[in-house]
Amino acid sequence: MTAMPPTTGHLQLIQFASLIANTGVEVIINTQPHEPFADERAAALKLAVKHLGVKDIVVKHISKTIEQNPQAPGFWKMWQGFMKDFGATSDDYIVASEVYGKKLAEIIGAKFFPYDIDRTLNNTKASVIRDNPIDNFANIIPEFQPYLRTTITVFGAESTGKTTLSRQLAQEIRGQWLFEYARPYLENTVNDITTDSMTAIWQGQKALQKQANNLTNQPFVIQDTDLFSTVGYWQFPHWQKTIGKCPTELINDAIALKSDLYIITKSNIPFEKDPLRYGGDVREGSDEYWIDICKQYNLPYIILDTNNPTERVEQAKAAILKVANNKARLISYDRKGL
Repeated sequence: MTAMPPTTGHLQLIQFASLIANTGVEVIINTQPHEPFADERAAALKLAVKHLGVKDIVVKHISKTIEQNPQAPGFWKMWQGFMKDFGATSDDYIVASEVYGKKLAEIIGAKFFPYDIDRTLNNTKASVIRDNPIDNFANIIPEFQPYLRTTITVFGAESTGKTTLSRQLAQEIRGQWLFEYARPYLENTVNDITTDSMTAIWQGQKALQKQANNLTNQPFVIQDTDLFSTVGYWQFPHWQKTIGKCPTELINDAIALKSDLYIITKSNIPFEKDPLRYGGDVREGSDEYWIDICKQYNLPYIILDTNNPTERVEQAKAAILKVANNKARLISYDRKGL
């Protein structure tokens, strides 16, 4: 299989083969070195097979520049050589969801078992996903989804509508919403800013962001702030005497988990008092402060100037889809042949 990208159909094919096999299954994944995600596709498929919990399934990876046109002279002779190199004999079965499986079986004298060639059990094809990965995201195996998922963080000063906007966006574009870890932590432990409490918020926010890919089968994760917010609060000058300098390790964690897009909400809506906020009745940072955080760490960002709730959602959606479509182009590759 080319597994470009690895799909739920590929995984079901492997499961079917394992139920036919008496002495194990060898999965051959063929990638070209110039193709997108060549190594990642193989790694994701190996992990998915491991998650199946079925013994005696081995994924073998060919990654080399080879002829892709089945009509080219010597094409099938080349594949006959590959199959013999893998140890294939006439005692083996060839299981495939493509008609070329029949020819592959013929050249080594093996028996062919077709599986769901008409896609009646799982109506998904990798070519369809490549054309529109956003709408077909659930048909990509979970182990590969993180490579194509788009993560968005709503960012900015306090009481600028970040939570409301992030929730709305998650509903509008079929995304997984992530809350800001600081709020439940401060509400359920101690509402006191210390080095210990800030470190705990850092640890909790980091774990939440790392967990995100395991929480959803959707193409988007929408975060109500992220670790760069923790960095920003730690760097406020008025906290330096209390909590000291922002740890380098926190900054490194924030960079490692940075989003594909930061949507900055401006402080052009009425402030709402909140006992969890600094002083309860004042914004702790300006719009410029949070914009500077994005600039300082080279984060991709846009600024929503409007204070109209509907316009905010529409502007944010347009920006998100632009980023997601650019990411989708990474697999818009016309794969021919085996």
